[in-house]
Amino acid sequence: MALVTHQGQCHCGAVRFEFDAEPDLLAWDCDCDICAMKRNTHTIVPAARFRLLQGQDSLSCYQFNTRTAQHLFCTTCGICPFYRPRSNPDGYAVTIHCITSPTVASTRIRQIKGSEWEAAVEASGIRQLSKEGR
Repeated sequence: MALVTHQGQCHCGAVRFEFDAEPDLLAWDCDCDICAMKRNTHTIVPAARFRLLQGQDSLSCYQFNTRTAQHLFCTTCGICPFYRPRSNPDGYAVTIHCITSPTVASTRIRQIKGSEWEAAVEASGIRQLSKEGR
């Protein structure tokens, strides 16, 4: 299927981004502590298909545990529109609720058991989603 350009932003609009993906998105609902607390459901995008349009100076980074994931938050409104996930440090996890363009045809949501992180990531196939040409 052909790729389309999706656009998104944080709540206040200080951070704006776009990414190229299919119109039918595969999203992940993780139950790890941080994803559950921020109710994050995200789609994985290869880094080459993601572009930050504005707001680099408006982003703050939070890291914990292995310090691999870079959880990025707008310093004005506190929203996490995207982040660099531990499962896919070579890509971005875009929060689907921050996509503002009418380019999403459908979203299929899969659960990932964050409380059993390593086994869940391996079983899910999520690591391949940030690779070009998948």
